[in-house]
Amino acid sequence: MEFCPTCGNLLRYGQSQFFCSTCPYIARIERQVEIKKKQLLVKKSIDPVVKKDDIPKGPETEAPCPRCGHDKAYFKTMQIRSADEPESRFYRCVKCEQTWREE
Repeated sequence: MEFCPTCGNLLRYGQSQFFCSTCPYIARIERQVEIKKKQLLVKKSIDPVVKKDDIPKGPETEAPCPRCGHDKAYFKTMQIRSADEPESRFYRCVKCEQTWREE
Protein backbone atom coordinates (compact mmCIF):
# COMPACT_ATOMS: atom_id res chain seq x y z
CA MET A 1 0.00 0.00 0.00
CA GLU A 2 1.18 3.44 -0.82
CA PHE A 3 -0.17 6.69 0.61
CA CYS A 4 -0.23 10.20 -0.81
CA PRO A 5 2.48 12.38 0.79
CA THR A 6 0.32 15.48 0.25
CA CYS A 7 -3.07 14.51 1.70
CA GLY A 8 -2.49 11.04 3.21
CA ASN A 9 -5.14 9.18 1.19
CA LEU A 10 -4.54 5.70 -0.21
CA LEU A 11 -3.03 5.87 -3.68
CA ARG A 12 -4.73 4.05 -6.56
CA TYR A 13 -2.94 2.13 -9.28
CA GLY A 14 -3.46 2.69 -12.98
CA GLN A 15 -1.34 2.64 -16.19
CA SER A 16 2.01 1.96 -14.46
CA GLN A 17 1.56 4.79 -11.96
CA PHE A 18 0.09 5.51 -8.57
CA PHE A 19 -2.31 8.45 -8.37
CA CYS A 20 -4.32 10.18 -5.66
CA SER A 21 -8.08 10.41 -6.16
CA THR A 22 -8.44 13.69 -4.19
CA CYS A 23 -5.38 15.75 -5.16
CA PRO A 24 -3.22 15.95 -8.30
CA TYR A 25 -0.33 13.81 -6.93
CA ILE A 26 1.04 11.18 -9.34
CA ALA A 27 3.93 8.75 -8.71
CA ARG A 28 5.33 7.03 -11.77
CA ILE A 29 6.56 3.44 -11.49
CA GLU A 30 9.85 3.12 -13.34
CA ARG A 31 10.69 -0.53 -12.71
CA GLN A 32 9.15 -3.63 -11.22
CA VAL A 33 10.22 -5.27 -8.00
CA GLU A 34 12.53 -8.26 -8.40
CA ILE A 35 13.14 -11.05 -5.90
CA LYS A 36 16.88 -11.37 -5.61
CA LYS A 37 17.33 -14.00 -2.93
CA LYS A 38 15.31 -16.99 -1.83
CA GLN A 39 15.62 -18.34 1.67
CA LEU A 40 14.56 -21.82 2.70
CA LEU A 41 12.60 -22.03 5.92
CA VAL A 42 13.55 -24.67 8.45
CA LYS A 43 11.03 -26.13 10.88
CA LYS A 44 12.00 -25.81 14.51
CA SER A 45 11.68 -28.75 16.83
CA ILE A 46 8.82 -28.53 19.31
CA ASP A 47 9.51 -29.23 22.96
CA PRO A 48 6.78 -31.11 24.81
CA VAL A 49 4.70 -29.12 27.28
CA VAL A 50 5.00 -31.80 29.93
CA LYS A 51 8.00 -34.10 30.13
CA LYS A 52 8.08 -37.57 31.66
CA ASP A 53 9.77 -36.28 34.83
CA ASP A 54 7.13 -33.56 35.36
CA ILE A 55 4.49 -36.09 36.41
CA PRO A 56 5.83 -37.71 39.56
CA LYS A 57 4.82 -41.17 40.68
CA GLY A 58 2.42 -39.79 43.21
CA PRO A 59 -1.36 -39.45 43.16
CA GLU A 60 -3.19 -42.08 41.13
CA THR A 61 -6.64 -41.99 39.60
CA GLU A 62 -8.83 -44.19 37.47
CA ALA A 63 -8.32 -43.09 33.88
CA PRO A 64 -8.22 -45.49 30.92
CA CYS A 65 -4.97 -45.35 28.93
CA PRO A 66 -5.54 -44.62 25.22
CA ARG A 67 -2.64 -46.93 24.25
CA CYS A 68 -2.91 -50.06 26.41
CA GLY A 69 -6.33 -49.66 28.08
CA HIS A 70 -4.99 -49.96 31.65
CA ASP A 71 -7.36 -48.22 34.08
CA LYS A 72 -4.87 -46.55 36.48
CA ALA A 73 -2.76 -43.46 35.83
CA TYR A 74 -0.70 -40.86 37.67
CA PHE A 75 -1.91 -37.31 37.20
CA LYS A 76 -0.88 -33.68 37.60
CA THR A 77 -2.82 -30.47 36.95
CA MET A 78 -1.16 -27.40 35.43
CA GLN A 79 -2.29 -23.96 34.29
CA ILE A 80 -0.79 -23.75 30.78
CA ARG A 81 -3.25 -21.28 29.23
CA SER A 82 -4.53 -17.91 30.39
CA ALA A 83 -5.95 -17.55 33.89
CA ASP A 84 -9.58 -17.43 32.76
CA GLU A 85 -9.26 -20.86 31.06
CA PRO A 86 -9.56 -24.08 33.08
CA GLU A 87 -6.40 -25.90 34.11
CA SER A 88 -5.21 -28.90 32.10
CA ARG A 89 -4.85 -32.35 33.63
CA PHE A 90 -1.97 -34.53 32.48
CA TYR A 91 -1.97 -38.30 32.94
CA ARG A 92 0.73 -40.97 32.75
CA CYS A 93 -0.24 -44.63 32.56
CA VAL A 94 1.03 -46.76 35.44
CA LYS A 95 1.62 -49.74 33.11
CA CYS A 96 3.03 -48.41 29.77
CA GLU A 97 3.95 -44.82 30.83
CA GLN A 98 2.03 -43.25 27.94
CA THR A 99 1.40 -39.53 28.67
CA TRP A 100 -1.78 -37.74 27.56
CA ARG A 101 -3.74 -34.61 28.36
CA GLU A 102 -7.37 -34.06 29.26
CA GLU A 103 -8.82 -30.68 28.26
